[in-house]
Amino acid sequence: MKLNEYKSGFVTLIGRPNVGKSTLMNHLIGQKIAITSNKPQTTRNRIQTVYSEEKGQIVFIDTPGIHKAKNKLGEYMVNVAERTLKEVDVILWLVEPSTFIGAGEQHITEQLSKIKTPVILVINKVDTVKKEDILRFITAYKDILPFAAIVPVSALKGDNTKQLIETIFKYLPEGPQFFDEDTITDQPERQIVAELIREKALRLLNDEIPHGIAVAIDQMKERPESDIVAKRVRC
Repeated sequence: MKLNEYKSGFVTLIGRPNVGKSTLMNHLIGQKIAITSNKPQTTRNRIQTVYSEEKGQIVFIDTPGIHKAKNKLGEYMVNVAERTLKEVDVILWLVEPSTFIGAGEQHITEQLSKIKTPVILVINKVDTVKKEDILRFITAYKDILPFAAIVPVSALKGDNTKQLIETIFKYLPEGPQFFDEDTITDQPERQIVAELIREKALRLLNDEIPHGIAVAIDQMKERPESDIVAKRVRC
């Protein structure tokens, strides 16, 4: 492949809480980096992951869900998500399969109408609805913004995700390889481990702990069989 045909760029995933942004990103890169749970605003920080292939490189940015903030943590997460919109080459806006466009979606529409970045609407969770209904959901959204494309997918089952990758490459500029082919994320190992522990705490202690739990790892060591063990974990 000629150098001037190589495409690369930054792509952010946005949407309301629990629409499947982290699940989709994990599937696209083929590894679990961002944690998931049924609690809203599970993702708190901006996470970068890297998808590489012969034709180019996509740097995905997973952001906290855009919502009406009710506290300082919520305000911080929303600011992180909305600030990212101006820093990327393509935006993936994830929505659930529905004909109802609520206040949350309208707020996101207002934010996206202020920028010129190509927006790909991703209708996620299509595995939960009848195939014949998908066209109704596309029709409900297609006129609220001049979308570059609309792609229905199932992040959980991987349906249509290859088409989504192809669509993203259509709107990326020609550019350099930002990361080597073996790079998957910019997150340090200790941060990934801490987040995985937080994910398990959210799932197993659903009624016992507050949603605002945080995990800090003071020490890590490697077992002889190369299994990494986190020690002295503080929650």
